[in-house]
Amino acid sequence: MLSTFPAKVLLLGEYTILNGSKALALPYWPLKGEWSFDNSGSGPAVNSRRSLLSFIDSSQARGIDLERMKKDYLNGLWFDSTIPQGFGLGSSGAVIAAIYERYGIPASVLVEDKKALAGLEDFFHGSSSGLDPLVSHLRRPLLIHGFDDVEVLPSTPDLSDFFLLNTGKPRQTGPLVSVYQEKMKDPQFKQRCGEILAKEVNFAIDAVLRNDRTHLFHHLWHISKFQWEYFPEMIPIKERALWTRGLETGDYVLKLCGAGGGGFILGFGQKLPLEELREVIHSHELRELT
Repeated sequence: MLSTFPAKVLLLGEYTILNGSKALALPYWPLKGEWSFDNSGSGPAVNSRRSLLSFIDSSQARGIDLERMKKDYLNGLWFDSTIPQGFGLGSSGAVIAAIYERYGIPASVLVEDKKALAGLEDFFHGSSSGLDPLVSHLRRPLLIHGFDDVEVLPSTPDLSDFFLLNTGKPRQTGPLVSVYQEKMKDPQFKQRCGEILAKEVNFAIDAVLRNDRTHLFHHLWHISKFQWEYFPEMIPIKERALWTRGLETGDYVLKLCGAGGGGFILGFGQKLPLEELREVIHSHELRELT
């Protein structure tokens, strides 16, 4: 039976992980991918096969049986995935995890697997931390204390009241990270990210792990407010009224899910059940995180 590779959600730690905060990443099973074979030359397999051929022709990856992969490609190999590209849910990470498991030799040692996966995902992103494919590979939630200090959690935290808001707009991570890195050259911005945002992120992660819903909402509200004030480029124009409405009413809060700029936005709506939130935010698709 072919393995299935879930999407990933970075629940907390977007951007601040680049500067030392913790992060919490989770597999998201409603969206996933798996290997399939199709020699028809049409349909959804076309783009996947084009990408795989480019990987085979261009990859300098060590430890991957590219000859076997090429043979499978000639027999119609493609990655059948429901994970949308450019939406911040690890579409390339799932592909890389699938390549690693089928054509590589997993080390079963966390640090080594992460390093190998990062090297493979460099093909798609130029430079990868390896965290996205690691989530899809392990199929477990990860508490990231630092890029070289990753803890596999024994169980998935309670994600009730969290939801994903679909902007319907794909984006690219690289340019948005460049915007953030440029902002970090401003000493005042850098100081406030460290003294306020990173601390709120760490507090929020601790609250998730303790299932402390009261304090969780408090910290998520402050993260949302900070991102509204200091990350306006990452919040799509169409969603800004929804963002401020959440801050003002407390019915829900919104925060970036990954790089922002489009894709999915993460929401938390402890005050209202999801069905009522769907009526309040009727202009967008809302997805449960559980």
